[in-house]
Amino acid sequence: MPDPSMQISVACPECAMESLTALSSAVIASALLTGHSIRLNAGCHDIYWTATFVERERLRQALRAMKVDAKQPRKEPEPLRRSSIQ
Repeated sequence: MPDPSMQISVACPECAMESLTALSSAVIASALLTGHSIRLNAGCHDIYWTATFVERERLRQALRAMKVDAKQPRKEPEPLRRSSIQ
């Protein structure tokens, strides 16, 4: 099963044109927790850059707002009923 990804809006540093880019939510969460850099890209100029403090905060807010489906609680199996066969 592929990692869930987030579509985020980024502004190209060259022309300021906004576009959507997809990033793995696990990669974003890990980078935010560990302080590692997050690489963003814009398709208009095929340019990559490291997310700024403001962009990182927007990513943090987007992750916070995501609805994550937690594992469903496991149902306990029905107790076995003794049959009346003798």
